[in-house]
Amino acid sequence: MLDLYELQVFLIAAETENFSETARLLNISQPAVSGHIQALEQQLKTQLFDRTGRNIRLNEVGSAFVPIARNLLKEARQAEAFIAARRGTVTGHLTIGCSTACGKYLLPRIIGRFMDRNPDVRVTVWVGHRSAALDDLASGAIDLAVSSLRVPRHDFEYRHFADDVLVLIVPPDHPWARRSSLEPDELAECPLVMREPTSGTAITLNRELARFDLSLDVLQVRLTLANSEAIVQAVREGIGPAFVSLMAAWPFVESGQLRVVPVNGLQPVMHLYMARQIAFRGTEAQRAFWDFTFAPENEELRRLPVPANDCMLGNDPAEEQGSGIAGSAEMVTKVTLRG
Repeated sequence: MLDLYELQVFLIAAETENFSETARLLNISQPAVSGHIQALEQQLKTQLFDRTGRNIRLNEVGSAFVPIARNLLKEARQAEAFIAARRGTVTGHLTIGCSTACGKYLLPRIIGRFMDRNPDVRVTVWVGHRSAALDDLASGAIDLAVSSLRVPRHDFEYRHFADDVLVLIVPPDHPWARRSSLEPDELAECPLVMREPTSGTAITLNRELARFDLSLDVLQVRLTLANSEAIVQAVREGIGPAFVSLMAAWPFVESGQLRVVPVNGLQPVMHLYMARQIAFRGTEAQRAFWDFTFAPENEELRRLPVPANDCMLGNDPAEEQGSGIAGSAEMVTKVTLRG
């Protein structure tokens, strides 16, 4: 009979390929890690790692065993969670992959409320590229993914999760900072900082520009960065204006370090989706979190936690001195969500 803890030790060792790091992550000694791996190999009657001195590397059998071990652990945790749910308690470990600034800023609000009501659930959020999050969801490595695009996958269920507003930001000393608004074709006159072309930000912006017979191809891209927070810092350093998530930029806009410049008629709203794998039964914690997230009484948790108004969406504003938003009117409009 395979030992579940030995499987857990094996999976961490397989990821790190370092027994010392595995020991640190599990808060046990390195000899204990070696002992658990050796016990598992004896049980399976095969080696899972090639060892050269102090270096270890997964061999072919070990690599093939990783998804099997992961599924065995997942099934065991589902069994425990199932029994706990019958007692009226949601338990388990919920893992979420997130690829967008909107998810980074919204998820903690939802997770915090969820964990208040379900204190026995442990949650891990992995922040990375969209493709990595969706691949991890497909492989069963994570329970849920948050993505700015619905990438076609026959075994995925996508549900609209939230909306994010993209805004054009500039430093206070930029010539555009003194403008009440811009026309869309003026965007081609100044070098910009941009996300990579496959990002949700770039795809959303390109879709909006098409309404004015423009595209990203006509823009002068001075710097490409694959991270919203890095783009905000690049704008602060004066490298160039950029379109970025309002939530990522808001702390600097509110403090006056950056200004938002409306672009007349441009309404770049990026839709965000939560995805789950439907090819296999989800865990009790996954189903509980999904139902909690989309419950009508929790809809306010999925709204932008920062103000978004007509000025940010590019309608005709009136100049207001002293605001981080060029030409800002009173901020009253919120982005509404579709459940």
